[in-house]
Amino acid sequence: MKKVLIAGGLCGTTMLRAAELIKDVGNEHDLDIDVTVHDLWASSLEDLSYDLIIEMFPYFEDVNCPLISGKPFISRIKEKDLIKSIMAILESDSQ
Repeated sequence: MKKVLIAGGLCGTTMLRAAELIKDVGNEHDLDIDVTVHDLWASSLEDLSYDLIIEMFPYFEDVNCPLISGKPFISRIKEKDLIKSIMAILESDSQ
């Protein structure tokens, strides 16, 4: 199982939609993906043991996994490219 964190602020609905999209595409690629959505305005995170972190705004530094911007989920511009990048990261990590 791959663990993905989507972290942001007031874009909760967008993060939930992104989480479902990632799970659905993961199923199409035969990847079991656990997606956690976290509101950084509500609390910080201590456990960063994820295979991928998607941040909706710049927040994280010095993490031990791939870190990418989730802004295309907000604007929906280049969202398909972002999904491809996410799957490439998760698939390459599983080989």
